[in-house]
Amino acid sequence: MKKLLLLLFLTLINVSFGTPTIYTTVKPIADIVSYITGDKTGYLIPPNASPHIYEFKTSDIRKAYKSDLFIYIGSGEPKLTGILESIPENRKIKIIDIKGLKLLGEEEHEEKHIHPAVWLDPDNAVVIARFIEKKIEKIDPSKKDYYRKNLEKFVKEIRDIKEYGLGKFSHLKNKKFISYHYAWPYFVRAFGLEYAGVIEMGHGREPTPKHLIKIISTIKKYRIPSIFVSVQFYNPRYIKLIKREVSINIVYLDPFGIKNDYIQMMKENIDKIFNGLNQ
Repeated sequence: MKKLLLLLFLTLINVSFGTPTIYTTVKPIADIVSYITGDKTGYLIPPNASPHIYEFKTSDIRKAYKSDLFIYIGSGEPKLTGILESIPENRKIKIIDIKGLKLLGEEEHEEKHIHPAVWLDPDNAVVIARFIEKKIEKIDPSKKDYYRKNLEKFVKEIRDIKEYGLGKFSHLKNKKFISYHYAWPYFVRAFGLEYAGVIEMGHGREPTPKHLIKIISTIKKYRIPSIFVSVQFYNPRYIKLIKREVSINIVYLDPFGIKNDYIQMMKENIDKIFNGLNQ
């Protein structure tokens, strides 16, 4: 009986004072949440996998259902049918619906109604973090001062990393950016670069010979030194075809932070892109 009462007491302590259980679909958003809570936040899609083709497992659905907050992008993810319907509205956050987020207009991106990697704009990361922190406060008001302190520290780090990137890219003479997959429009816009081409003709659409010729011509015309490839999305066959026709560096980027947290991921990508364009 005493053991039972002790177990019940510990359970009540966990419910009352434990950090809320939060799951996200992708790791970068989980990293942002972790900065706020001070605890590791779970995510469903492995960061080394393409979120476009990942298939949710039964265990993923269970995690999402049991979470106090389930956070998803709402664009470019696997179908969430069967997951979202089982979660009450007050326990869900759809990132692209957050007020104040700087989304690209349809005229600014290749695929209509798709918002790839919105977190690669540091200003969006701040908007996302502030919104999520308010939601976490409502779940766990006893630690709101702690969450707010963590939030402001994160915001400062984000502003520092944006200033760092802007400072580096401001010295570039050639800011034209070509990527394999259309994953970087938010980064390009945030740091004053210019998208000159994308090898993949939309998600899952392999380039035609005509399109490859156009990419090669663009590289030659503007003397673009590097192609940027997200490690999660590319077909080496087409990279090799381009390299046969033109001298070009291939720079591998990671928009999901396989081995790094959000801040580290942003800095690494800034450095790699700068070095790739500064050839």
